[in-house]
Amino acid sequence: TGLSQIYDGSPKPVTAATMPTGLTVAVTYDGSPTAPSAAGSYAIAANVIDSNHTGSAAGTLVIDKATATIGLTGLTQTYDGTPKPVTAATTPTGLTVAVTYDGSPTAPTAAGTYVIAASVIDSNHTGSAAGTLVVDKATATIGLTGLSQIYDGTPKPVTAATRPTGLTVAVTYDGSPTAPSATGTYAIAASVTDPNHTGSAAGTLVIAATTTSYAAWCNANFTAAEQGAGLADDNADPDGDGLSNLAEYALGTDPRQFTPPLVATLDADGLSLTFTRPANLPGLTYAAESSDGLGNWSPVPLEVLQTGTVETLRARDPFTTGDPTRRFLRLRFERILPAE
Repeated sequence: TGLSQIYDGSPKPVTAATMPTGLTVAVTYDGSPTAPSAAGSYAIAANVIDSNHTGSAAGTLVIDKATATIGLTGLTQTYDGTPKPVTAATTPTGLTVAVTYDGSPTAPTAAGTYVIAASVIDSNHTGSAAGTLVVDKATATIGLTGLSQIYDGTPKPVTAATRPTGLTVAVTYDGSPTAPSATGTYAIAASVTDPNHTGSAAGTLVIAATTTSYAAWCNANFTAAEQGAGLADDNADPDGDGLSNLAEYALGTDPRQFTPPLVATLDADGLSLTFTRPANLPGLTYAAESSDGLGNWSPVPLEVLQTGTVETLRARDPFTTGDPTRRFLRLRFERILPAE
């Protein structure tokens, strides 16, 4: 008996009982008289040693491996460019463990999720464990520059620098990936697009109109030949958007690209028109007027809602005169010509 036992580090002899009882039996284990302690299979030979009896028996002693447990730690780590192995501790302690990461024995360095398989490698023990290693993206910072620029008709992208350096950043301007060229204020959202890093930043891009004269603005937007052909005249509309050159100058918009028309809004307080303009443009006046018949125009006050290099203004007609059911609101721009 005792042909099936479990390893515990102690010798594992089999028990030989005789009939008649009490006879001496010599037992060998793979030919050795010493009972083994290591896990394995051993050929058993048992022989009666007695002056009056003879007998023998054979069998196989199987010492099964003992079950060990594995505890995994380090299953959540953060990317830093170095390998991220998990730690496998065994009970009993000190056993060798083979660990694979998505089937590979090499610990990963990149951020991501990896399937962990751990197995005891020991002649006397068996055991396994499974888990998931998560290498989180590292946090990167983004610094935005170029948030205040001057209109010159070209796109005005902001610059995004990262720490660590060299990471790719996606930048949007009021939700669009295209850098704007027109004067105005744009909400900036910047996000790191990198497999091992995450990070974001927000800001506001202000493209202010130049405070140079209308003549200088014309020189910046039209060639001498175009000016000679009348393309730069005050009332010309080269992009066909309904805004004259003088209006484009006054509103800080691009005379060579279509500008959506301003739209008045009606509420309980009257008819309102809100618009932005470059601050401190020289030689120019702004006025708002209302009418109920496109004939007799009455002045409407302009209210400054926001100051800065680009100002926000509102013209509001409270319907205190004229026909409130039929109303028009317009902006007028006039150049102040130098005295002769």
